[in-house]
Amino acid sequence: MKKLFVCAMLMGLVLPAIAADIIVYKGDSKDAKDAVCYYNNGNFYADAARKQFLFRHPGGIASTDKKGSNKAAVYRFTGGKIYKGNSIKKQDCLATIVVSKTQKGYTKDAKIYDGWALVREKKERFDKGGITVVMSQKVTADGKSAPAGKVLYTISGNKIYKGDSTDPKDCVLSYTGDLDSARLLFIAFQFTK
Repeated sequence: MKKLFVCAMLMGLVLPAIAADIIVYKGDSKDAKDAVCYYNNGNFYADAARKQFLFRHPGGIASTDKKGSNKAAVYRFTGGKIYKGNSIKKQDCLATIVVSKTQKGYTKDAKIYDGWALVREKKERFDKGGITVVMSQKVTADGKSAPAGKVLYTISGNKIYKGDSTDPKDCVLSYTGDLDSARLLFIAFQFTK
């Protein structure tokens, strides 16, 4: 009886990991020919069969080797920011993501600002049914009054739009499933070139 219970628990953990493919497409397409990459279990692949490895993204870095080592880091992610290589220097910050809506820890709505920025949340936020919405945020380059860089991308409805827009003509990428802010930063910077 105990063995059956342990086996059932393990299968419950393994099956969601196998079925957790997220596909990123060019623009607003869902056509297989427009697939840019496939994400599964911390790795990005060029093909649906998961044979052509592209990047390892376990969390804090995106790496070109399968171990996810710092030496092979293409980007580092910390504090809602993406940095070049393995750096955490302010001058190496490419962008800052400002999340305005999450669901169960996954980013639903956000804006990606050019360069380093600071976010000051006001108390205008609400939580309902696992969804957190921030109604008002102040984004600056210095935490006081210097304006933040321009909005590079807007994330909404599993789509990434160029600039401060959600117009369908500005959609550069779309994706299936749920992703956190670090992986969305990575996708925006790696696959919109």
